[in-house]
Amino acid sequence: MSRFILAVVVLMLVVTVAGCNRFPDLSIQVTANLSPDDECVVSSDSTDTLPSGRYDLAVVRDYVMWPRVESYIVSNALEFQGEQGNIQITGFDVTILLPDGSQPVLAGELPNPYSVASSAVIPVSGGGEPSASAAFAVAIPASYHSALLALVADTGFEQISIDIRANGTTSGGFSQKSGPFRWPLLFCNGCLGVACDAPAEVGDPELGACYPGQDNDGYCVTIVEPEIPAPT
Repeated sequence: MSRFILAVVVLMLVVTVAGCNRFPDLSIQVTANLSPDDECVVSSDSTDTLPSGRYDLAVVRDYVMWPRVESYIVSNALEFQGEQGNIQITGFDVTILLPDGSQPVLAGELPNPYSVASSAVIPVSGGGEPSASAAFAVAIPASYHSALLALVADTGFEQISIDIRANGTTSGGFSQKSGPFRWPLLFCNGCLGVACDAPAEVGDPELGACYPGQDNDGYCVTIVEPEIPAPT
C-alpha cells in the first residue's frame, strides 16, 4: 500500500471517529407538541403549542401529534466532505403510561411500547441555538381504540401519558434517539361533539377542526335543520 493511500485511509478513520464523537446520544430533543394554525398547517417555528391533549373515545380515529424536534448537532462539513450533521427523523417510540407511571398491558395483546413511522429533516444547528422541525406522528393508532375503552373500564383512569421519543439518522449515517417527552392525554366520551349544518363540514379548517375528535377539534353529532321561514 502506498504512503498516499495509507494516509487517506488514516484520515478517513480520523474523520469517522471524530464524527462519532460529534453525534452523542440526546443530540436531538422533543420539546413540544405543536398546534395546527387556522389552515391546519404546522410550522416548526410556531409558538402555538398545546399544554395537554384530549381524546374523545366516542370517535374511532388516530390520535396524532406534531412533535417539535430540535437538533443540537453543529456543522462538520469539510472541504473534501459534505455536510453530515443534517438529521432525518424516521419515527418515534411510543409508550402508553398510567397516571402512576406504570405501563399497562393492553387488551388484544397490542404492543406497548410500539414504534410509528415519520419523516422530517432537521438541518444542522448554526451554533448557540438548536435547529428544529415539526414531525407528524400517529401517537395512538385507531386500532388501539378498543384497548383504550377497556383500559378506562378496567382501571377507572380517565387520563394517561404518552412517552414519545424521536429516532433519526444523520446524513453521515449515525443513529440518534431523543430523551423522553411526556404528553398528558385526557379521555372523554362525547365531549367534542358539536352541532353543524351538514356532515361535509366536519374537518373544514374554517371551523377549526383539523383533527375532529381530538384536542380542541369538534366533530359533527347533530345536524341543525335550516329554519323555514313562516308563510306571510
